[in-house]
Amino acid sequence: MQLHAILWPEEGLPTLTVLHIDSSVYHVQAKLHEVYVTIMDIRFFQSLVLQRNARFCWKSDRFHLNLCVPCTTNVKRQSYMKEKMGPGASGKIMGPPQPKSLNPNTCSTYIDVSVGNIIIDDDYNNGMQFQPSGCHVEIGTGVSNASVESVEAINAIIFAMNQSESLHVHDNSSIATVIPEHMMSRVGMDLDWEHLKHCHVVRCPKMHTVFTTNYDGHPFKEIESFWAADLPMSHCIWSKGRIWSDNFSFSKLQSVHLFSCPRLIFVLPLSRFYTLRSLETLHIVLCGDLRQLFPVEPEILTRIATDYPKGVLEFPNLKHIYLHQLFKLQHICEAKMFAPKLETIRVRGCWGLRRLPAVGRDNRPIVDCEKDWWEKLEWDGTEAGHDPSLFEPGHSAYYKMPLERVSVLR
Repeated sequence: MQLHAILWPEEGLPTLTVLHIDSSVYHVQAKLHEVYVTIMDIRFFQSLVLQRNARFCWKSDRFHLNLCVPCTTNVKRQSYMKEKMGPGASGKIMGPPQPKSLNPNTCSTYIDVSVGNIIIDDDYNNGMQFQPSGCHVEIGTGVSNASVESVEAINAIIFAMNQSESLHVHDNSSIATVIPEHMMSRVGMDLDWEHLKHCHVVRCPKMHTVFTTNYDGHPFKEIESFWAADLPMSHCIWSKGRIWSDNFSFSKLQSVHLFSCPRLIFVLPLSRFYTLRSLETLHIVLCGDLRQLFPVEPEILTRIATDYPKGVLEFPNLKHIYLHQLFKLQHICEAKMFAPKLETIRVRGCWGLRRLPAVGRDNRPIVDCEKDWWEKLEWDGTEAGHDPSLFEPGHSAYYKMPLERVSVLR
């Protein structure tokens, strides 16, 4: 017997507090005041939402929702969608350890790590297991978003994604973007990820653009951390959008961690006058084609140069910059940067990078880098807060590959 749909009463079941729906062969045990839903087909979303007034079919106002679109049944792991009562509750991903990386020498995923636990190396072994928030969406192996066409299904997906607080996309070999652009807007309903705080995207070999950001609203107002690894085809994390003023999107973004995205060209284009006022940590490793983290549209570059103090873009809370083996990197941000709270900079193998952010006079950021790279940096002078005397550089005596002491003559 195969489950195709759930036919709810017209008003749903507003007093329902215990629900367990599982269409996979791996089951979890529902507890009192919890909702578990495991589905194999993304189109099944429309069976979870009342179309008449766009809400879940159960009493969702008292719950935290974890939506899970799990791996296919031949993968022995347990995934679930969980909704838990009470503020601050968090879910857990159950099952055996995550599959190995698509690339060698990679490690387990994490959502955010203290700076003291971060080491720039090729192994990236200091990750912590991802901890989903109470309202969680997981998209795994075997799930495709190409077959979703009906208005009802798209509306349900938009509603569910807008409720999510954390998102984990992993081991999917079919999707090119998390949600295709044709599924992001319907009359009276837009997908803007309004509650999303934490996002992980790992091991998706066909992922080209993680998020399309050509939105009419203010997307990603709550996002705090983004983590991606092993995306061999990804061109960008957030795509370029229309130019207009936006003081809300990405205003709470604190950390960006990227590992082994070899074709990535940029991360987040500043095309909407974003103010990354909460950004604290940039940690980018093994992204060989990366040119810029934050490209800036020409119109915005002109306004920054003429309207902003000293013609620089301020990152008021940026503290830590870790860049490793970004061979084509030219700019962190295409505009000149001012980071008054900058504390640590660690750079290896970024020979095209010529500028660091200007800094405040109250602290001297520690810079761990190659001596040859440091000596070729460009500076604007002490008055601009952009002078080597305002930093504390340190260079390893053994940062170059040793050469064999042999004769090349035969």
